[in-house]
Amino acid sequence: MTDRAQITYEELALILEALDDAAFYRDSRSHVLRSAKRRTLRSHSPAIDGEGGGPDVHQSKAKAYAALAIELRNKSKEK
Repeated sequence: MTDRAQITYEELALILEALDDAAFYRDSRSHVLRSAKRRTLRSHSPAIDGEGGGPDVHQSKAKAYAALAIELRNKSKEK
């Protein structure tokens, strides 16, 4: 896998913005699901969202997106 895709700075900026948005969405969703989980524990019903995951799934994806955005930003500054 030696071929690398060439992207412009404008495309990179858009990718980074999308990663920031995705990380924000996942982080927000994880907080909403944690709150729903606390409420449903009181009513004894499971708290799983429509995507089939609980709050931890969204939190881990938010962290992964944020880490990737940081990595891409650092690499773009090196060039």
